[in-house]
This record gives sequence, C-alpha cells and structure tokens, in this order.
Amino acid sequence: MESRATLVFALCIFLLTAGCLDAFTNSKDSGEFWGEECEDVGEEICPSGEAPDFSLIDQEGNPVNLTLYEGKVVVVSFLYTSCPDICPALTYQLRKLSEELGDDYGESVEFISITVDPTRDTPEKLASFANNSNANWKFLTSVSNDSFGDMVSVWADYRVYVDIDEEACSGNGHYMEGYDGCHCNPGFMQDSNDTYFGKDVCIANPNYTNLNVSFEQGDIEYDIISALEVFNEAGGVITEEFALQTIDALISQQFPKTWTLSGVNDTIYKSKDFYNNNLTLIEFFHTGCPTCNAQVSPLKEFHSNFSDKVDIISVGGYPLSGNIDNMSTIEDFVSEHNVSWPYVYDEEGTMMEAFGLEKRYPSWVLLEGNLSSGPPQVVDTFIGGQSYNDLVNRINNHSSPVNVSEQLIDIIDYLGHWNQDHVSDNDMISIVSDLLGYEYENGPSEEVKNYGVSHSNKLYIIDKDGSVRVVWRGLEWTYASVYHDIQILL
Repeated sequence: MESRATLVFALCIFLLTAGCLDAFTNSKDSGEFWGEECEDVGEEICPSGEAPDFSLIDQEGNPVNLTLYEGKVVVVSFLYTSCPDICPALTYQLRKLSEELGDDYGESVEFISITVDPTRDTPEKLASFANNSNANWKFLTSVSNDSFGDMVSVWADYRVYVDIDEEACSGNGHYMEGYDGCHCNPGFMQDSNDTYFGKDVCIANPNYTNLNVSFEQGDIEYDIISALEVFNEAGGVITEEFALQTIDALISQQFPKTWTLSGVNDTIYKSKDFYNNNLTLIEFFHTGCPTCNAQVSPLKEFHSNFSDKVDIISVGGYPLSGNIDNMSTIEDFVSEHNVSWPYVYDEEGTMMEAFGLEKRYPSWVLLEGNLSSGPPQVVDTFIGGQSYNDLVNRINNHSSPVNVSEQLIDIIDYLGHWNQDHVSDNDMISIVSDLLGYEYENGPSEEVKNYGVSHSNKLYIIDKDGSVRVVWRGLEWTYASVYHDIQILL
C-alpha cells in the first residue's frame, strides 16, 4: 500500500500546474469589455444604471445589502446548491478568479452568489456548499416564512428567470440558459425514447450503481479502486481533486482525452477528426531534434502507402535543451520538409504527459478504435527513430484492444464532464465509487428533495459607482474572461 501511495503522490505532483493571466492585464488598454455592456443589450436583459439593492442573509446569518460594498467592484452570480454540475463548476471558476485577482480580491473586488432555491438553500446549506467549494465570499438567501416570495423581486430586478418545477426534467435534473435540453442529476440519463427527442426527461440509469462487482489485478478498474483506497485511507492528506487527477491520468494513458489543437496555416484540429479511423499514429517531436528531422523521410513513405488505414499526426511544442517549439518553428519545419499530414502545436505542452511519456523525441503513440463504437485505446507506445519497416511492423504487430467494461465507459464519460467542471469533485468520487462497487467513508452526497429548478444563468459586474456595467449570459464565460472585464473597471 505504501508503494501505491507513493505512485499516487508522484502523479499528483506531476499534474500540478500554475496559471497566469498577466497578458490580460495589458489587454485592458483597449477599453472594450469581453462581456456584454448592459447599456447596449436592453433593460429586459440587464438592469443598466444603479444596481438594484436587496436585503438578504448570508451563510453566517448576517444581513447583507449593496451598501456594504460601496466603492468596490462587485461580481454577482446566481446558483443553487442542489445543482449537481453547472453551479459547482461556475463556483470553481469564481474561486479561480478570486485567486487570480490577488490583493484586489477583498480590497477592491467582492463576490456575491444569490440562490435561486431559497426553500432548500438555508444559511447552513449555503455554508456547507461554500466550505466544500473553498469559496470565501457571501452566499445569500432569505429566511422568512415566504422565502421564495422574498426572492422573486430580487430575481426580477436582475432579470433572472426562475422556475421551481417538480416535473422539470422529470424532477431529476434541470434546465439552464446556455445548455441545450435537460441536464440530468448523477444516477440519471436522458430518455432517448421520449417525445421530445431525449431532451426533457431524465430516467434512472441502470448502469449507474454496480455493486458486488469485482475486477482482476492488472485491470485498470482495479488500479482505480486502489487509488480510491489510498485516498480513503489518507485521512484528508490527499484531496478529492488530486485523487481524481490521478484516476484521470491512469485512464488517459490507455483511453486518451479529447483535444483541440492549432495546426499550421491557422487550421484547427480535433481528436474526433482522427479517432474515427481504424488506427491513429501520433508522433511527438521537436524541430531541433536531429532524429526527428531524419524521421521525416520514412514517415513520408509510410504515409504514402498507409494513409488509407492510418491517420498520422505530428505534435510539437515541447522543450529540448532549453528551447521550446512554437507555431512559427513548427511552420518553418513543415515548409522545409514539405510534409502533407497534420502538424499541430500543443501550446500547453501537456499532451505527452497525458499519455505518460517523458520529453524524449521522437516518441510515439498508436491508437486503435472508432468513436462510434467505443473509446479509442492505446495499443502501442515507443521511443526513438523508426525506419519504414519498423513502422510497418508496429502497425502489423501491435497489441489488441482490451475489453472495456460498461463501468469504465461511464467513468470516462463522467470524467469528461468533470474535466469541464460540470461535476464537483465530491460527486465525481461518489460516481466512480458507486460504478466500481467501492464504498468510501464520505459516502455519496446527501439526497435532496426531488424537484427541478430551471433558471437563466447570468453573472453581473457592478462598478465602483454602484452601476451594473457588464452581463455574462449562459456558460460561455471563464474566470479569465471576467478577470479581463474587472481589470477595465479597476
């Protein structure tokens, strides 16, 4: 068990990354908001001018109104704590924004999150949600006998549509502006047989809970259970996020993540464009690597004879002796060698790591599978220069894909939502544990009363003079986008 824990910690350290938005600080000089300016979109969408005030209660039971924030920029969002996916995701983005603001957060900029479900969102429930989300701003609700009625005027003032409906998504999900159709709670799925083309009804997912299942040692499911066990026994030393990053890394080395990368001539490439062929060969290279330059000739011959069976992608953007390739060096390389398959730029430099590869060039990954019949799988990885015959032998003698369990397919699908911040860490741990029949001591999140909440998703930015200046609608914003607009107002 100690060696397993060491592996988990090593993976966690390897996955740590740091973000920086310094570039956005200079971009504020343009003076143009990236969100919609309230004075331009109309009063029916955004209450331009002085921000409507309110009198609500925060998660500590303290009264809150806008006079507490005079002279500060205020970011106002709307959510509810029983939301299984989108609301935790938006809260995560706000937390990232608070971290990026540095000393401005709390001094010049404040956040407020207002519930759209006051019946269930008591101050205690909001406090638990804030604590679990590591969110240190105020979450607001009403505690009167008619809490819903009290909140209606606030929602109306801020042009937020709210509908409490026991039939919304059959009571097992929710609608939100910017999301097409029903978003089902964990444990449920869209009914593809209903009269609304699978968009309006959520039914129980029979594969969600698979108790009393077992997996042999060596299976990836067994490794996932082992990682869960380490997390469970660590007593808080390993966070849920790190445990999930470890599981995600284990899976992505066999079932690759989806990706979108830029190529030469301003072309955008996506994994789905390639993983629909029978085989996909990925070369990781560096333009300053002599072996990579010599590799072009046998690759050209291989591509000429096998392009109908194998998709080739060459991926650059990695360091070599202190030099890191960029789009310009890759374009020069392509022009010099006159190649005809896609050369793409991994700006973040994380694709090799996702496959568990070291920075050695060239490195190779061979994938088999078709997205229409299941997730593509890694069937071979190798390092170093390859002759034409070497490549042909790799294609003819690669390992066979493994049988993929229904549980693993579901985990891969849910991890996709988790990577997009649609599922919270706690819920994702519960989902993986339930799917694999593993019980961890924290257990699934508490079951909530069965009714749906539909609301328009809006985020407002109020300037230092107390006027509503910017509105972000739907799910298109990220912390970087809002950071840009705040910098203009500061």
